[in-house]
Amino acid sequence: MPRVTFQLTLPPGTPPGTLFLTGDHRAWSDDPAGWTFRDGVLHAELPDGLLAQVKVRRVNPDGTTTEEGDPWGGRARAHRVVVRGDTTVPLTVPGWQDGHAGTARPTRSAPPREETVLDAPWGEQPVRLWWPEGHGGPLPLLILHDGQNVFDEAPTFAGDSWDAGGAAQALADAGYPIRIAALPVNEERNRRYVPFPIELNAFGSGADEYADWLKGTLLPHLHGRFGPVTAEDTALAGSSFGGLITAYAGLRDPGTYGTLGVFSPAVWPADFAFLRWMAGRGDPHSRVWVDMGDHEGSSVQAAQDVITLARDLTAQLAPHVRETRFTVGEGHWHDEPAWKERLPAFLRWWRTGPV
Repeated sequence: MPRVTFQLTLPPGTPPGTLFLTGDHRAWSDDPAGWTFRDGVLHAELPDGLLAQVKVRRVNPDGTTTEEGDPWGGRARAHRVVVRGDTTVPLTVPGWQDGHAGTARPTRSAPPREETVLDAPWGEQPVRLWWPEGHGGPLPLLILHDGQNVFDEAPTFAGDSWDAGGAAQALADAGYPIRIAALPVNEERNRRYVPFPIELNAFGSGADEYADWLKGTLLPHLHGRFGPVTAEDTALAGSSFGGLITAYAGLRDPGTYGTLGVFSPAVWPADFAFLRWMAGRGDPHSRVWVDMGDHEGSSVQAAQDVITLARDLTAQLAPHVRETRFTVGEGHWHDEPAWKERLPAFLRWWRTGPV
């Protein structure tokens, strides 16, 4: 197997402790055995073609473990590693997590114009709203899942956002204004987004409850406040499990959403139960965008297999919907920067047709 050398650069003031490497290639283990840095260097033998996301962790003198973070004490995006023969991988640690969840992160992207709260069966549901300046009436509506990740960076999972406001502003500047309603989710994400009982949702899916709320509470509220919007001008979109619930809700409730943005759909739960569930389902009035990055897997081959799966899913849908579009993000991993890059093309396709 290829020999991979990791070279570590630490931020000033790093506390004492044992530094080690973890990642998805070792199931994010907290055990430093065999993966400890010596004088800032770690040598490892890894499979050729491996696609790995890795982070540095520190075992403190009191036995606790601290993970690397961003410069403001929040979670940081993982380092990306592609193994192609012997290689050296520089790892620069920007900071260490300190429990503040990155609340001091500077904002690079446009925040929502307004945040409100609606009642839901699971409690209060925040709704983050954005619209272009000077457009107060009815506008085509985009509903986004994982609303904590789509606007400004401070509340995001790892400091990266979709910059949905920036993408929508560019669309408005081209003559196609839209309104965005983004729905943050908490630790119940797996229950809310996965339509099938699995260990991650404690074998109790809340996806139907969520889809019912979207159709029966969120849409009527937005129509009542801003004016009615036709199903044709209503889009639902999300990534990963957010892509899964997008496809599920759209096919479950035909005639509700004119466009579905299914980004990097995670369809593996319950032994790919979604693929069996969707057989024969469709919406003759709906357009469906499906995409996948070419680095969304544990290896180069696994990533190609995921692309094939997503392409086949699109082909299965094609006879049962108005239109489909499948695209592959070159060099894209399963993360916010990739979805940020693909969002503008989806928005243009939704509002203007082929891109």
